[in-house]
Amino acid sequence: MKYILFFFLIVAAFWLGIFAVQHSSDVTINYQWDKNPISVSLTSTTLLIASIIGLIGLYFLFSISKFLFGLSKRLKQRKAAKLAAKANQELTKGLVSFTEGHWSESEDTLLNNVDHSEAPLLNYLAAARAAHMQGAYDRRDRYLKVASEQGDDAQIAVSVSQAEMQFNSDQLEQSRATLIHLLEVSPKHPYAIKLLAKVYYQQEDWANLFELLPDLEKLSLIKEKDHKKYQTTALSGIFHTLSHKKDITSLNALWKKLPANLRENPQAVLLYCEALTDAGDENTSNKLLISQLNKTFDEKLVERYGLIDHPVLGDAIKQAEKWLEGNERSPMLLLALARLNRKYQLWGKSKTFYNTSLNFSPSAAVYLELAGLLEELNEDDNAQTCYKMGLNYSIHKKGEILTLKQHANHKHPRQRITDNPKLSIVPETDENDTYPL
Repeated sequence: MKYILFFFLIVAAFWLGIFAVQHSSDVTINYQWDKNPISVSLTSTTLLIASIIGLIGLYFLFSISKFLFGLSKRLKQRKAAKLAAKANQELTKGLVSFTEGHWSESEDTLLNNVDHSEAPLLNYLAAARAAHMQGAYDRRDRYLKVASEQGDDAQIAVSVSQAEMQFNSDQLEQSRATLIHLLEVSPKHPYAIKLLAKVYYQQEDWANLFELLPDLEKLSLIKEKDHKKYQTTALSGIFHTLSHKKDITSLNALWKKLPANLRENPQAVLLYCEALTDAGDENTSNKLLISQLNKTFDEKLVERYGLIDHPVLGDAIKQAEKWLEGNERSPMLLLALARLNRKYQLWGKSKTFYNTSLNFSPSAAVYLELAGLLEELNEDDNAQTCYKMGLNYSIHKKGEILTLKQHANHKHPRQRITDNPKLSIVPETDENDTYPL
């Protein structure tokens, strides 16, 4: 466009010159200089040429003046650009040194020419991390303070870096305070929520961790297995605190506040039942345990069922027998029946259930339990077999088929009272009767 305009100007000047020559006339200019009249006569063509030359001269004079006045500014801009380029090189070099693990060198390089860097926030954040890796927490905090002054948008970036470094250096309380402040500024910041959950977990602040779980799940911030770990641990911690205080009312209130799907979760039910028992409400605990097992069979719950005290052992055994239908190969159900029958002094049935449970799922602890029972029954050879198989399993983790030798019937009182005064007096039955499996 500039060249086209220049071309038209030349053409216009050419035609103007031709017109001036063809229509040339005399021009007289009169003016007074120091009271002396002066008269200048020239042709119109000469006047036109002189005017054009004058205008061109003024243009060049203006351009030269503009260049001279702007020279200082351009020199400053060129110097600033050179320093900025050098600062960017220092930033790159410092980040490379940081990645390579040269913390001290990285810190020094990142701070060189930082005043001329196009992104000083990055320099100070990286320098803070380099100082942190050297354990120089005072320098780290000083760099972070300067970084936070680099603009309104710097505050979140600085807070995230500061909280993470405080967490990694076991400054949990400081990290917690930083993250809480950050979430006040940016309530749904994903990394801040995730890191705060880790802080609560480390501090064993189960109540706050549990309150954070919905956000963790909603924002998909952690894996499902980690969410389950947090949930189980937090619930266990809260239940333990309340059961230790014997606060059954708060336990029940907390349970009712839980989401319906969580109240149906076998692990949550187990934790709640254990807490109720520890708090002294065994009756509610047992009823809930039976109710949940009737709805959904679970290995952990049925294991718990075999360990707790039951008011009437005979009824407890009958209830467990009902669960055998469809679960006859459940090692934990068989183990629960073995333990219940042992408490009920039905030795033959207890031995059979122990034996079958071990053949389905070997366990060093259960081998030891059965060996103890066999010693009480003076079946030393069978007891030694269990001890040997239990030791072998604990070392090699390889199970074997357990076959117990037959012994004569054991004689016991026809009537006995258990150690627990809450339990009923129960009549004796044939000890060596076994349930069909």
